[in-house]
Amino acid sequence: MSNVQSVAIVVILCLQTLFGSFSSTINQYIYAFYLQTYSNASTNIGNVTLTISRYRSLYWLNVAENVTDAQSWAQQRSAELVFWIHLMSSCPVIIMTYVLGLYTSKLGKRFVLIFTMFGMGMEIVIWLSIIYFHLSEYWWFVAAVIVGLSGSSGVLGLTLTVMITENTVESQRSSRFVHLSAMQTAISAMATFAVGYYIEWRGFLNLYWAALSMQILSILIVIVCFKSVDTDSDERTPLLSPLNNLTQELSPTNCDQFFQVCTVLHSNQRAKRKTISIWLTLLANMFYLFATTAFSPFLWFLLNTPFCWTSKDIGNYSALSAISYAVLSLLGMQMFTCIGANDAIICIVSHIFFLSSCLWTAFAQHNWQLYFRLLPSAFSGYQGSLTTSMISKWLEPHERNSIFTLLTLTNTIIFTCGSTLFNWIYSRVVITLPNLTFFIAAVLSLVALVLNIILAFVSRKIINVESPVSTSNDANPMPIHFQQNAIVHIDDTNCLIIRSRASSITLLHTPFSDRSRVNSISYNETQNLPNNTICDQNIL
Repeated sequence: MSNVQSVAIVVILCLQTLFGSFSSTINQYIYAFYLQTYSNASTNIGNVTLTISRYRSLYWLNVAENVTDAQSWAQQRSAELVFWIHLMSSCPVIIMTYVLGLYTSKLGKRFVLIFTMFGMGMEIVIWLSIIYFHLSEYWWFVAAVIVGLSGSSGVLGLTLTVMITENTVESQRSSRFVHLSAMQTAISAMATFAVGYYIEWRGFLNLYWAALSMQILSILIVIVCFKSVDTDSDERTPLLSPLNNLTQELSPTNCDQFFQVCTVLHSNQRAKRKTISIWLTLLANMFYLFATTAFSPFLWFLLNTPFCWTSKDIGNYSALSAISYAVLSLLGMQMFTCIGANDAIICIVSHIFFLSSCLWTAFAQHNWQLYFRLLPSAFSGYQGSLTTSMISKWLEPHERNSIFTLLTLTNTIIFTCGSTLFNWIYSRVVITLPNLTFFIAAVLSLVALVLNIILAFVSRKIINVESPVSTSNDANPMPIHFQQNAIVHIDDTNCLIIRSRASSITLLHTPFSDRSRVNSISYNETQNLPNNTICDQNIL
C-alpha cells in the first residue's frame, strides 16, 4: 500500500468522524419535530418559534405547565420512534456484520468500503427526503433497514482497522493508532462543540447536507486511491475470519466454520480454570456492554426537566466529555501501571466508578452534577478496552480469530438489542420515572463487578500453577485494541447525541501499550485483531 493510500485512510477517518458528529443530531431533530407538532396541534404556547430550519426558541417552552406536557409527549414519541428504528436495523446489521466480514476475501476491502459508505449515504438521502417532502414515518424504518443491510459503520471501522494494520510496520502500529485515536478525539470534540452552536444559529438541514457531501467525498477517495488495495492475495483475508488457515482446511463449508466459531469455547485441551476465566470475562463484558446501552436515552434525559438543555449545552457537554475521557482514562491507566495492577483488578475498580456514575446520574437535579459525573465516568470504561487482551491470555493462537469473531457478533447483538430495549423502556416511563434506565445500568454493572471479583480469584490460582514469565516479555507492547463503532463509552459524544441507527463513528480506541502486568500471563502477540468492545458510537 502506497503513501497516498495511507494519507487517504487518514482523510477518510477525519471525514467519517465529522460525518458521525453531524448525523448524530438526528434524534434532536426528531424531538424538535414532535415538539413543534404538539404546539401546532394543541394550544396557546406563545413562545414557540421553532421551524425545521431554526431551533433557537425550542427551549423557551418550559415556561408553562402545558409546555411540560408538550415536552413529555415529544419525548415519548421520539423515544418510541427511535425504538422502532433500532428494531428495524438490528437484524440486518447483525447479519451483515458477519457476512461482510466473512466474505471480504471474495468481495475485496475496496468494495466493502464503498458498499458500506453508500448505505450510510442513502440513509442521509432518505432523511432529507423525509424533512423536505414530509414523508410518512415508515420512511425512517426504510432508512434504518438500508443502513443495516450495508453493515453500517461497524463494518466500515473493521475494514479501515485492517487496512491501517497492513499499511503500518509492526514496530510503529501502537504509536500510529495512538495518534489516530487522538486525532479523532480532537476532531469529534471540536465538531460536537461547534454543532451545538450551529443548530441554534442555522438549524439541522445544512448539517445533513454536509454529512452527505462528506460521504460522497469518502466514496470518491476510495474509488480513486484504493484501486490496488486488494491485488495482494495476502491482504485479502476476511475481517472476521472465524478460523486460522489450518482449521479452514478442515472446514469445507461456511456452515462448518460458523458452528466451529460458536463452539470455540469448548476445548478438551484447555485447562478448566482457563475456560472458566474466559467465560467470566465474556459474561462480565456482556453485562458491561448491556449496562452502557442503558445510557442510550441519555439525550432525552438531558432534554427533559429539570435540565431542558439546548443543542449548545449538549454540544459543550459532549466536547468536554470526550476530552476528559481521553485524558483522564490514560492518566488512570498510567496510575494502574505504576502500582502494578492486573487486568481483573483494573476492571473491578472501573466498575466501581461506573456504578457510582450511574447512581450519580440517576439522582442528578442540577447542571453542575452532570458535569461532576464526568470525573468518575472517565475511569469507567476499562472493561471494554481490556477484554480482548484478557481473553487472549487463555487462548491458543489458532483459537483467537474464532473467539474474536464470536465477540464481534455478541457485541453487535447486545448493542442493537440493548439500545432498542432501553429506548422503549424510557418511552414508557418518561413521565413517572425518567431515570429508571440508569438504575438498571447500576444493577448490571454490579453483576459485572461481582464477575470480575470472581475472575480475580480464579485467574490468580491459574497464575500460581503456571510457571512465571520473565519480565522481559512484560515490556513488549500489548495487542492493539480497537473500539468497534457500535459500542461506545457512556460519556462518548455519540452517546450524548444518540444516533438513529446501530452505529457510532469512534473507529479507534487508544491502545494501552507498554503496560506492565503483575500477576498476569503474557503472550507475545503476532496478530493485530479488531477489538469490538466499548462504546459507542457510536451508539447509534
